[in-house]
Amino acid sequence: MTLLGWPAIESQEVNGWSVRFSSGITRRANSVVSATMPVSVAEIEAAVDEVERRSAERWLAPTFQQWLPASGSWLEGHAEISPENTSENSSEDSSGVSSAGITIAAHHVESEAFFEGQHRLGHLLERRGYEAVAPTGVLWMDREALPADAEWDRRILVSDTLSDEWLEAYMGRDAGSGPSGDDSASRMVHRRLLGGGRSRFYSCLDEDGNIAGGAKVSLVTPEGSSNTFAGIYALWVREDRRGRGLSALLLDAIFNHLVRLDVSGCWLQVEERSTRARAVYQAAGFSTVARYRYLTRAH
Repeated sequence: MTLLGWPAIESQEVNGWSVRFSSGITRRANSVVSATMPVSVAEIEAAVDEVERRSAERWLAPTFQQWLPASGSWLEGHAEISPENTSENSSEDSSGVSSAGITIAAHHVESEAFFEGQHRLGHLLERRGYEAVAPTGVLWMDREALPADAEWDRRILVSDTLSDEWLEAYMGRDAGSGPSGDDSASRMVHRRLLGGGRSRFYSCLDEDGNIAGGAKVSLVTPEGSSNTFAGIYALWVREDRRGRGLSALLLDAIFNHLVRLDVSGCWLQVEERSTRARAVYQAAGFSTVARYRYLTRAH
């Protein structure tokens, strides 16, 4: 599901793995998701070799996502998976879709076999000199948990197209980090990444009518399903406007919209080091259903 919510510019398959490249912009769009794992070590090594070769062709560092159940830790490893993480005990929304399994389309990430495969992949990559970075949580909210009384603040605007103003504000959200006048290549990649799929773009305006914060929501209807899910991405607030509750205003507007759209649930991903953002999302009603980190090696 997360692959559909944040489509990469270039996506390939290597031995059942989804290999994604997007000119190095965002780890999510430049990493490998291994929803299945070859049985033999030789097959895994061959697949990793091929990923490394294709990454080198693009002058990119080979990067893999390694998944872990929400209740585990990187020190505990796959042997500590508890019965609460099995499919029999995972929560379900009203459509019968497991909230843990929603993170990767058509695969049950709550299964012990999946995490055992992720452990083997991680062990192999670490022996090759890969380093772990950016541990991230996948947060989920069922349809029934979406606040029906969330209000839409008059400062919030929404569009189904990515505007130049939204893109410029997003790329310049941190002081001094905006695109330079000749950074057209970076701007083009960001536009393709953010504009991919069926999306909604939310803007929070300041008193001068400028964009002070925003968010992208991807609406995903998996193949063969009648249910639509929402992924919240790129929720940001301009540096000089942080600490004023604008993230909560944006979330309320998103919830208001998603209730009216009758989505079956929504998810978002947040790095574990972003303690303030995690606190906002937990207060809003999200719960962690899975975790992953990136394993990468300099090219």
